[in-house]
Amino acid sequence: MTNRSQTAAPVGTAVVAGGSAGLGLKIAETLLRARYQVSILGRDETRLAAALAVLQPVAEQAGTQIDAVVTDVTDTTSVESCFAQLSQRWSRLDVLVNCVGQSDRGRVESLTVDHFDRMLRVNVRSALLCSTAALPMLRRSRGVVVNIGSLASKLGSRYLGGYCAAKHALAGLTQQMRLEWSQYGVHVGLVSPGPIRRDDAGRRYDTTGQGLPESATLPAGGAKLSGLEPQRVADAVLRCIVNRQPDLILPARVRLLVVICQLFPRLGDRLLIKFTGGTAAVD
Repeated sequence: MTNRSQTAAPVGTAVVAGGSAGLGLKIAETLLRARYQVSILGRDETRLAAALAVLQPVAEQAGTQIDAVVTDVTDTTSVESCFAQLSQRWSRLDVLVNCVGQSDRGRVESLTVDHFDRMLRVNVRSALLCSTAALPMLRRSRGVVVNIGSLASKLGSRYLGGYCAAKHALAGLTQQMRLEWSQYGVHVGLVSPGPIRRDDAGRRYDTTGQGLPESATLPAGGAKLSGLEPQRVADAVLRCIVNRQPDLILPARVRLLVVICQLFPRLGDRLLIKFTGGTAAVD
């Protein structure tokens, strides 16, 4: 009997910016299993090669293809060159997932302009450059863009340095793109997960943000949430693509807090403080 996965054509093509490690790698794997051809983008050639070694067997089993393009997604020239290559390689592009980001810790008064600009460049500019470069191909396929946000896209928690501002900017950009690009048949969605399980959780910020409460160094700034399995988030991204969903928040129970913070700011502030450590830090 012929294996269907070896004969069926791929369902489409997808690019995962930031697909060489972490959540981006899991999203790329999930798209391969869903029978997309996938290209992953990243700056580090060594990490891309390691990612390809992990993903190639998945692609072979699914009967599809995986490749990588060395790209600095914060640089206009690099991004334009990347998508020019992809346009020549593929006849179409169906999906773009922007999964490049950097989190942060610190007080607002300690946030320098240079550091703030870096947070915007990594978390927002990368999505803008990749999305606009991909738009001509996405218009032809009436495709989908998924931007990976965070609970910090929805809630302005304490001690997250420039991260909240950057992720709020990404959320605003996503909605504007969705409203404007719907006339082209292109859907733009935002997936905003809480803390994601990783090996260095709880140790990533030990040397940053001095003078902060200990809870601030924990995942999600000490929010009382269990880490999400990366696969759960990747599955949500796939749902966003297939169902063309506009806005997903994980875990679902946080959605009520988001609504309260929007409708009742004073109550929302009190709940956020309780949710992320209970009391204000004292110098």
